[in-house]
Amino acid sequence: MGMDQKRRTSAHQEYDRLAVRPRSARRSDRPEADLPHPTVSYASRAHERASAAAFDGAGLSPRAAQPAGEARIDEILRANPQRPVKQKKKFAPVDVPFFMLVFGLLCFGLVMMYSASYAWAIEDYGSPHYYISRQAIFAVLGLAVMIVAAIFDYSRLKHWLLIGSYFLLCMILLVMVIFYGRTANGAKRWLEILGITFQPSEFAKFAVIYMLAWLYSIAGKRVRTFKWGMLPLLGVLAAIVPLIIVQKHISAILLIGATAGIMTFLAGAKLWQIGGLLGVGGGGLVLLVAFSEKFAYITNRIAVWQDPFIDPRGLGYQTIQSMYAIASGGIFGLGLGQSRQKQLYLPEAHNDYVFSIVCEELGMVGAVLLLCLFLALIVRGYWIAIHATDKFGSLLVSGIITQIALQVLMNIAVVTNTMPVTGVSLPFFSYGGTSLVLLLAEMGVVLSVSKQIRTDRVSK
Repeated sequence: MGMDQKRRTSAHQEYDRLAVRPRSARRSDRPEADLPHPTVSYASRAHERASAAAFDGAGLSPRAAQPAGEARIDEILRANPQRPVKQKKKFAPVDVPFFMLVFGLLCFGLVMMYSASYAWAIEDYGSPHYYISRQAIFAVLGLAVMIVAAIFDYSRLKHWLLIGSYFLLCMILLVMVIFYGRTANGAKRWLEILGITFQPSEFAKFAVIYMLAWLYSIAGKRVRTFKWGMLPLLGVLAAIVPLIIVQKHISAILLIGATAGIMTFLAGAKLWQIGGLLGVGGGGLVLLVAFSEKFAYITNRIAVWQDPFIDPRGLGYQTIQSMYAIASGGIFGLGLGQSRQKQLYLPEAHNDYVFSIVCEELGMVGAVLLLCLFLALIVRGYWIAIHATDKFGSLLVSGIITQIALQVLMNIAVVTNTMPVTGVSLPFFSYGGTSLVLLLAEMGVVLSVSKQIRTDRVSK
């Protein structure tokens, strides 16, 4: 018994010594290869059995035992289960400078359209607020459409069924104009549906942009070949332009052709192929105008453009009155609402010739301000196109901004007699409800593309 007691005491002492010493110290006593296989002493086994008996008496197991603090935390979590926390989505706003430019031009345009229209509104409808009230309603509707388009993910527009349906609908509307269209000023270009009068050619302009953006985004680098670069351009123009020629809407043809050509160039097609194709098409249009009696009015307009005073009471009257308005404005203008030419002297003062009233009432300062706003809008639009996340969005924005830029240039050129008279309105300023809603919808598409750019920045 004495020997057993000594052995047990020695075992406990060895156990306590090994338990107190650091593991690194025990390993440093001898090389790891010389250490014998660990053996479990009788005392260790007795300690484990005693611990197991104590845990069993408490209804626990040694491995399930936890400190009191952790057990309390588990008890609280079981009593109050936590729902998964939803991460807040990072808000990625649209391009604020572009939005402010659009809103500023819209407000500026409404003010000037009202100033230019109230005399004609009294003459035609007996109320000075007729044109502005209708334009304001369409402006509010257009803003709502723009906001919805900006929120909408533009990449969902890249679907062949949606693109094809819109393009086919525009062609159907253009065909309906031939049979059911309204005639005004010798041209049948308007269609009335559910009491709303509009020009289907306005929708056709966006249809061309929409279709070419999709086709060239699919083509990729193959756009430099004739098959993927020129054939889409030729096919789209061949489907739309003949239907517009029937309407004798030459300005729309020039606008659509120029926009499509610039989009094709920006997509990466060869310049000489674009020039050759558009040159052939332009030459054919010139021959059609020169030898067709249907387009004899264009020849007369060109003659009046060279000298408006050869017919001062007829075709040259509108141009002469426009030049009078611009010259009367001087540097600072006559003052807002003080125009004389809008007092039934200048026809279409609230429509295609609203820029003349801007020059007369606000002078050169107002005209330069207007041009600077449009220039800023165009530059910012191309900036969005350059930074777009995909080729479809880039070409879509490029086409929309190019159309606006060309439309502004053509309208101001007509008003200042730099080019013959054509029926091109000034964006945001000229009267026209459906065209304003469509224009603001296009601005919403641009904002949608800009929002995607900023979303990528936030995610990075």
